[in-house]
Amino acid sequence: MKSQVFCALIMSGFALSPMAFANDKVAKVYDANLYQKVCKGKSAGDAVTFAHRGIIWNGTCEQQFFSSNKNGMMGNEAEIYSTCQGVTGATTATINGQEVKGKCSLGFTPPRPR
Repeated sequence: MKSQVFCALIMSGFALSPMAFANDKVAKVYDANLYQKVCKGKSAGDAVTFAHRGIIWNGTCEQQFFSSNKNGMMGNEAEIYSTCQGVTGATTATINGQEVKGKCSLGFTPPRPR
């Protein structure tokens, strides 16, 4: 009897507690591979929505610069978006004073002022 009551209390605790939490303590959310993957087969300007790290992301697919070295990027560098504006075949960009190798490709872009 005691074990049944104990199990019932535990189960009701799970039922009443929220099971999904938004991951709002993330310092870095930039994932170049994922950003390119969600835009695969889409065109520039197409709207996209996807779930990542407990958050629903909304934005569009736009041409941007993706670095070969993914570790040093935060994803909010202005050069990521401006490098491919005039030259879609760019293979290098100067980001935070460093020359970075990479490519221009279609990828997820969050809403931002133009």
